[in-house]
Amino acid sequence: MKLKLTLLCSGLVFALGAYAHDHGKNHATPAPPSSGAQGQSVFGQPMPAGPAISIVEAVDNNQKYLAGSHKISGRIAKVCQSEGCWMVLSDGEKSARVMFTDHAFVIPTDTQGAAEVYGTLSVKIVDEKTARHLAEDARQDPSKVVGDLREVRISATSVVLKPAG
Repeated sequence: MKLKLTLLCSGLVFALGAYAHDHGKNHATPAPPSSGAQGQSVFGQPMPAGPAISIVEAVDNNQKYLAGSHKISGRIAKVCQSEGCWMVLSDGEKSARVMFTDHAFVIPTDTQGAAEVYGTLSVKIVDEKTARHLAEDARQDPSKVVGDLREVRISATSVVLKPAG
């Protein structure tokens, strides 16, 4: 009996360890940002040099920017409140949801202010179920989401948070 109980406990510990290891693959462990120039915080990969296009330009002319990766600037309008695994970059009425490629990193859930992101632009149809989940993550009322949504999205490999001021 003691041997069976020991084997059962060993199997349970192994199964829990495998679950934890596999579960962790889907979500980034929050890591401190690296420091960029002039007090900037950099998440993900280093930001490539060069100028950024505005989020207004990227959204208004999205067909022009669908190929390749681009540096895009704007203000942070929303951040996933569950994990910090996405944000919305905006300027006025123009916005795009920024997802962090392969959940490679997260940002603090209280992040705000100006930012630059580097990644690929796409236009996605988000089904109602996913849109409701994203609304919940933003601490908004999911019942207000009705039907599928069209959104401009950026899959980012790098995010630079600009210092306030």
